[in-house]
Amino acid sequence: MTRRLWIVALVLTGLACGDRAEPAATDDSAIRELISTLQHVNNAGDITGWVELFTDDFVLMPANGVAVTTHEGLESTAVSSFSRYRYNITIAPVEIVVMDGWAFARTAVTGSVVPIGDRDPIRVDAKELLILRQQPDGGWKLARLIGNSNLP
Repeated sequence: MTRRLWIVALVLTGLACGDRAEPAATDDSAIRELISTLQHVNNAGDITGWVELFTDDFVLMPANGVAVTTHEGLESTAVSSFSRYRYNITIAPVEIVVMDGWAFARTAVTGSVVPIGDRDPIRVDAKELLILRQQPDGGWKLARLIGNSNLP
């Protein structure tokens, strides 16, 4: 009897692990795609595309800035930033962890930000923590974005 219980337990454990492996790979891929889109919309200065990456109850916590918690504030932040600077950045995932409809991604952001006008580019070397929430359609959106520079 004990042997049967062990066999049943092993089979159930194997089934549970098998069910989780495929969605985790799919989620990881979808989150990497979201990070790539985040990079693209920043570099394109795409205000609408950037705002659409966030959940309705997001919190944006920029380095050296106040938290943004309204869509008007999010759009205003994008308008202000994209009207003053041109971005040439790379956002590289360093770590992605997915768990029960939530995920976090730690990223490295490098490149430059060029002030509009005759000013020199500003070097970017930063880190971000993205907390993501899975949407009803299975896609992912940013629920929290926290940034901080590596430069003094």
